[in-house]
Amino acid sequence: MLEIGTNLLSHTAEQTRKLSSVEAKVLNHTSRIEIQLLENSLSTNKLEKELLLQTSEISQLQDRNSRLESKVQRLESQQKGELEDMKQDKNRLQSVVRNQMSAIESLERQLRVASSNNTALQRQQAQLMESVHTLITMVATTTGSPPREQMWRDCADVYKAGHSVSGLYTIYIGNNTDPMQVFCDMETSGGGWTSSSGGLTAAWISRGAGGGFGDVLGEHWLGNELLFLLGAQRLYSLRVELRDWEGSSAHAQYARFSLSSERQQYR
Repeated sequence: MLEIGTNLLSHTAEQTRKLSSVEAKVLNHTSRIEIQLLENSLSTNKLEKELLLQTSEISQLQDRNSRLESKVQRLESQQKGELEDMKQDKNRLQSVVRNQMSAIESLERQLRVASSNNTALQRQQAQLMESVHTLITMVATTTGSPPREQMWRDCADVYKAGHSVSGLYTIYIGNNTDPMQVFCDMETSGGGWTSSSGGLTAAWISRGAGGGFGDVLGEHWLGNELLFLLGAQRLYSLRVELRDWEGSSAHAQYARFSLSSERQQYR
C-alpha cells in the first residue's frame, strides 16, 4: 500500500509538473497573442489615421477640381460671349465697309459725270472764244491789220485787258504771227497765269520736247520752243503745281524764270 501511495504521489507530482509546463506555455502563447493583437491594433489605428488623411486629401482635391471646373465653365461662357461680340463687330464693320464702297462708287460716278460736264462746258467756251477770235480776225483782215490791243503776248496781257474768267485765249508769242491758243488761269494767286501743262504733274515738264502736244483743255504741254520764245518777251515768274490721285496738292513759286534756246538745249 505504501508503495502504491508513493507511486501515486510521484505520478501526481509528474502530472503537476506537466500541467505547470503546459500552463506556462499557454501563458507564454497568450502573451504573444496579446502582444500581436496590440501590435495589430496599433497598426490598424495607424492605417485608419492614414485612411482618414487620404480621405481628407481626396475631399480637398475634389473641392479644388469642382472649383476649377466651375472656373473653366465661366471662362468658356465668357469666351463664347466675347467671340459672339467679335463676330457682331466684324459683321458691323463689313457692313460699314460695304456702305463706304457703295458711297465711293457713287461719288466716282458723280465725279465722272461732273468731269464730263465740265469738259463739255470748257469746249463750249473754247468754241465761243474761237468764234470771237475769228470775228476779231475777220474784222482785222477787213480793216487791214489786227488791233494792237487784241494781240496779247501772254495771259498777263489778257488779264490786264479786263478778262477775269479762266479759259482758252489766243496770244501771239514773240515775232510769231500765227495765233496760239493757251489756257489762262485768272484765279490762282492774282490771275494772269499762262498754263503750260494743264492737268499734268511737274514730272512732265522735264520731259517736254521742242513742240507742244496734248489737249489744251486737259493735259497739255506748250513745248520748250514756245516757252523759250515766251520767256524772251519779258521777265516771268514760274508756279509749279502738283496733285495726286487722292486730291492732295502742293505748289512752288519762283520769282524769275527763263529758258535758253534749242541751241543751248533749253537749259
